[in-house]
Amino acid sequence: MADSKDDLIQEMESSGKHQFEDERREIQIDGCQMTTVRWREFPEHGWVLWTSFQFDMVDAQLDEDKRFPGKKYAYGKLENGPPEVGFALYAFTMREGTFTRQERSVLREHSGDMKPSPRGDGTTHYYQWRNTMLVSMKGPRVEEKAIAFTTNYDKYVQEHCTFSS
Repeated sequence: MADSKDDLIQEMESSGKHQFEDERREIQIDGCQMTTVRWREFPEHGWVLWTSFQFDMVDAQLDEDKRFPGKKYAYGKLENGPPEVGFALYAFTMREGTFTRQERSVLREHSGDMKPSPRGDGTTHYYQWRNTMLVSMKGPRVEEKAIAFTTNYDKYVQEHCTFSS
């Protein structure tokens, strides 16, 4: 487990970076602001920004797996290895009255109240405000990445994003 602020950021960004088959993911942290990014590759379009969440980390709480108190991610094995291929996910719920901005490709089905994104000319992406979000990864080593991220996220927010009066 990381100790310093920079170590925690590096560990979270590293554990949030993953590529497998036609998807890749990344997490970027700037102070207490986080951006999650997911790209998908399409033969006719190349790599497309599929979805991105931007939020203040102090407002985004990791959800606990109701089946396993204290565990803040879920994992399932998809294929025996080596290497084992699995699917991991963790979810966030925003504190009451706060939201995350989700940006999505227009290639995705539209949902909810959406607005044109400032990205490009506003015709390739749209955004909407949400109070929940999921981050998922498929491929080898994703369980250890989910463990590292969720463990370090709570520590980072508590030590570097929560201010006492």
